[in-house]
Amino acid sequence: MRVLDLDTPALVVDLDRVEGNLARMAHRAAAAGLALRPHTKTHKTPQLARRQAEHGAAGLTVAKLGEAEVMVGAGFRDIFIANQIVGAQKVARLVALTRQAEISVGVDSLEVAEPLSAAFAQEGRRLAVLIEVDVGLGRCGVAPEAAEELAARVHALSGLTLAGFFCYPGQVYGARDAKEMEAIAAEEGRVMGELAERVAAFAGPGLRVSGGSSPTARHYRPGGGLTEIRPGTYVFNDRMQVARGAAEPEDCALTVLATVVSTPGPGRAILDAGSKALGTDPVPGWPGQGMLKEDNRAVVARVNEEHGFLDLSAASRSLRVGDKVEVIPNHCCFVTNLFDEMAAVRAGEVVEMWPVLARGRMQ
Repeated sequence: MRVLDLDTPALVVDLDRVEGNLARMAHRAAAAGLALRPHTKTHKTPQLARRQAEHGAAGLTVAKLGEAEVMVGAGFRDIFIANQIVGAQKVARLVALTRQAEISVGVDSLEVAEPLSAAFAQEGRRLAVLIEVDVGLGRCGVAPEAAEELAARVHALSGLTLAGFFCYPGQVYGARDAKEMEAIAAEEGRVMGELAERVAAFAGPGLRVSGGSSPTARHYRPGGGLTEIRPGTYVFNDRMQVARGAAEPEDCALTVLATVVSTPGPGRAILDAGSKALGTDPVPGWPGQGMLKEDNRAVVARVNEEHGFLDLSAASRSLRVGDKVEVIPNHCCFVTNLFDEMAAVRAGEVVEMWPVLARGRMQ
């Protein structure tokens, strides 16, 4: 089947572009002396996780316990849940999952850590945990100046093993240029590395110091303080990564195939892919909800639930009803979670259809 034979809207993955992205990130991590633990929340698909493992991934990162269950079910055995596990139901599932694979999780308070410790102490086992540190995003995570005290108290809990620290420098998406991104990456490594050095006095050497994002990945240097990075979006890239200078349009491997269903006026076309296919995440400083793979100047200016409003005023060609186009979305992680399956394509030919097995696994 040719890609243009797919019914629309359809999620399409260009395997040649994916493999280029995987190779580049593997090289960047190796050059900086960092282990690569890619975040699978972007693709949610075991077939792509296997390709990341083939490119040297030391393990996988997931966002939710349900995603970890999917990846363990697919045969992966070293998984970090970069999130807090809270509630008796989830703790029971986590205990069960650790009987099948090596699982580590995040904590950022004793309120999160103590129930985990109690559950694993009752089993006569220990759970590896990494303390989340807020390095500037303002989401979860303990402040750097409070992290050492929390580490000491977690280290003393009988059901836990303090495996290290992790952070997410998500404030990089507000950076104005590459110099500012580089500064964010350097400060992240300094804060985290110094913290790990201090804590090594009671927790011992060899702690994992985990950070990173797709935009900061190119800015890490050997000896910068981290030991591993967890980029996710790089596997596909998207319009947001292009806007941040972390990728070129030619690196964008994920598209939504859509059909022109109306051409109501000059320089306009309506697609059968709206917010339910393209998402609604904005790109700061860039208008619209996506751009055409065939012509980046053609922009999906806005979306309703089932329709995309394509602005062709600066495009190099016109479109007719029935034409099919590929839209590079603003945020690929959002879009992957909207589809049940993706078409893996090489040179315009559909080679496989992959179920997005971790789609919707939010619990």
